[in-house]
Amino acid sequence: MKMNPQSDGFWTHFWATITALFSAAGLTTEQWIYVFCAIFGALLSFNSYRNNKRALVNRENEDSKRTEILRSYLAGRKNNTEVDTASVAEEVKDVMNKVGS
Repeated sequence: MKMNPQSDGFWTHFWATITALFSAAGLTTEQWIYVFCAIFGALLSFNSYRNNKRALVNRENEDSKRTEILRSYLAGRKNNTEVDTASVAEEVKDVMNKVGS
């Protein structure tokens, strides 16, 4: 006679299998929690590194585009030798505002 007359369900077998695998590996539940947390932390760290690397590449691309736009603008100007420095700074500021928007 069984102690539980109901049929064995999926969850009973699932948890029995998980428990058997963990005990076969020789680690306690607390140690498995540490292992899972370490894996989770490593994945978070790796994703953070990858996202920061991607953001830096995007920023570098934008900076190079901006530099190229300014270089072409200044190369297309006439009489660069006879230009007031303050007016060039204002013109560059205006061009950068146009590029930014």
